[in-house]
Amino acid sequence: MFKSKVVLRGVLKDDLFHYTLTLREDGSCENEIQGFLGFKKIYYGNYKMNVNRIIFSKKPYDNDFLPDTLYLDKAENAIFLYKNAEEKQWLNHFELIENN
Repeated sequence: MFKSKVVLRGVLKDDLFHYTLTLREDGSCENEIQGFLGFKKIYYGNYKMNVNRIIFSKKPYDNDFLPDTLYLDKAENAIFLYKNAEEKQWLNHFELIENN
């Protein structure tokens, strides 16, 4: 209710978990992880947008699953984890579900 407006939201689904990355207008972000047997955890972070790059000053994850920089490709409707990702493949991108 008191959170900043959502700028981008994407989801990455693997066999066991769903990761929902939410970027907000005020530079904050959340990574909500949902897994089997009711597992749920939310990590909070901060980011800056630089053209098509999302640069985390505080990563919304506690290990190296997410790199410091993600790459936005609106034509592919995706946020890629790696710069050399030219096409969507399993576990290399977040599928955009909200794009304001």
